[in-house]
Amino acid sequence: YFIQLFLSDIRIVAKHKRVQYSDQGNLRSVMYEGSMSELFVPYMSPKEGWYFRSYMDAGEYGAGKLAVPLVRNRDCPSTATYVDALFADESGTPYTQPRAACVFERYAGDVLWRHYEALKDESESRRARELVFRFITAIGNYDYIFDWVFSPNGSINVSVGASGTEEVEAVMAASANDPEHPHATDYGRMVSPYTVATNHDHYFSFRLDLDVDGPNNSFVYDALETQTVERESPRTSLWTTTTHTAKTESDAKMRISLEHPKVWRIANPSEQNWVGYPTSYEIMTMGNAISLMRPDDYPQKRAGFTDYHLWVTPYSPDERYAAGDYPNQSHGGDGLPAWTSQDRSIEDTDIVAWYTLGFHHVVRAEDWPVLPTEVHQFQIKPFDFFDRNPAIDVPESS
Repeated sequence: YFIQLFLSDIRIVAKHKRVQYSDQGNLRSVMYEGSMSELFVPYMSPKEGWYFRSYMDAGEYGAGKLAVPLVRNRDCPSTATYVDALFADESGTPYTQPRAACVFERYAGDVLWRHYEALKDESESRRARELVFRFITAIGNYDYIFDWVFSPNGSINVSVGASGTEEVEAVMAASANDPEHPHATDYGRMVSPYTVATNHDHYFSFRLDLDVDGPNNSFVYDALETQTVERESPRTSLWTTTTHTAKTESDAKMRISLEHPKVWRIANPSEQNWVGYPTSYEIMTMGNAISLMRPDDYPQKRAGFTDYHLWVTPYSPDERYAAGDYPNQSHGGDGLPAWTSQDRSIEDTDIVAWYTLGFHHVVRAEDWPVLPTEVHQFQIKPFDFFDRNPAIDVPESS
């Protein structure tokens, strides 16, 4: 596919899976390929009809193949351009899925950047117009809306919208406080009389083959650390940053921590911006979850990619699926846990970042009978990639 967003002389290009940014006419590499690698949905009930429900919706069922034809003017705006997709059926025969994805520009009333100058009593402001690439896949009871959103400020926002219907079971209780059936809601919440929706999780592994100003990159992280102020000052503490470069795969296994925050970046050690920093792109978290299952639980062993929010591996064409090539046959430990056990070098080479986006779903009454779209997202944003705000010259009329 080939999609472009024109804003003045700024252009974002995705061509043959590559994402590049037109920086004053110079096409600069950002990402070779981005994809959703695996989707793990475990349900939290030990009952006979439920304990086995720990689905690998990508590896077991084919999240891409289950993409649905998009409904004009409802799934996408009237201005959207639609893209067909080529798949193979169970016998290997190719077929075309019409309107499997759509591309459109949008302006939702957001601000790209602004500043108020008090001395002049004037404001300078630009509107945020974005390019969206969308597809929707229907996997059993859930519909997932995947958006890759490109902004003229150089960022890529990746979002997942969950909709569809909840998996439920029939119970004897007519209400959540039925005294005759006090355990009816032990593993879920009642959404209708005699109907309980079971607690569950959603974990998405995104494979991000970033090529920041070229294929040879390193993973660096900036650790934010509290520093005590020793010299005479009204302040007693502040925070500073210390930059670390991960040398091997074990150095790059990361979990989100509010107490010990880190900025995760894919950097090019051979390229610098005008003040001497290596050019890089940050993988910015925007809400997440971690698995609450025990490590010895079979579903958790099979979905080992959920152990960390971020993994980094050297590029290998054979390593594409976070839970391994054959999750149906997995005994646990396949995919990312197995690959990274080699502890290969990831410094100044072609690397791939794997981001795990997850959320726990405690079902509420408003999720029934059809779940209002619930959006979860993360962002890939430039960090010292440019010499200044790349959208500074977006015209007022854009």
